[in-house]
Amino acid sequence: MKIWGKNRKSGKKNRAQVGIGTLIIFIAMILVAAVAAGVLLKTSGSLQQKATVTGEQAQKEVSTNIKVTNVVGYADASSHQVKALILTCQLASGSGDVKYDDIVLTYQEGNNYVSGISYNSTLSLSASITSATHQDAASGSNQNDTDQAQFYIRELKVKSPDNTVLEPNEIIEIVYWIEKNDGTDIPLDPDDQFVLTIQPKAGQTTTVKKTAPSVINQQYITEWG
Repeated sequence: MKIWGKNRKSGKKNRAQVGIGTLIIFIAMILVAAVAAGVLLKTSGSLQQKATVTGEQAQKEVSTNIKVTNVVGYADASSHQVKALILTCQLASGSGDVKYDDIVLTYQEGNNYVSGISYNSTLSLSASITSATHQDAASGSNQNDTDQAQFYIRELKVKSPDNTVLEPNEIIEIVYWIEKNDGTDIPLDPDDQFVLTIQPKAGQTTTVKKTAPSVINQQYITEWG
């Protein structure tokens, strides 16, 4: 009987140890599951945030678009050449805002190809178109200029003149004095055809294709060939 009693006590002790071990394992499993759940939640949140940013960028790439509503040529009647292009622009329906600095032009006519045409500054409505000519910064006549072909903007209808951002329902003019990156003028002769593209930093490209009239005898060209 004494031997049986010892075995009984030993069995209870073993079962208690097994129970404690099981409890420890159970608690450990709960902790592991909690840590795993935390990692999954963090990863899920990060992926969701990245997906949101990517989606917004993709939407901007698709929706951002500058619409050209009119193209006017500024001509030198004495030389019968088109010296500058004036493009009336606004955002297309549903487009997001576009900073002036984020707009890049590309110009092609015959053997002339000019890329990377960037924003210089804003002209007042009373400023002459000749103010948009290429000026070397060293001359001091245009401290914002560089050795890169540039365009200027005249704001026809904007909410805030100090805000260099094109917003919905605003209307601007992009003024490009037709020149190479070194400042050499490359005006349009009669019947010359040109292609000008407007590319926002994020968004769709707008292409303008026109042909100069056969006779250039007016200062402003509104009818193209």
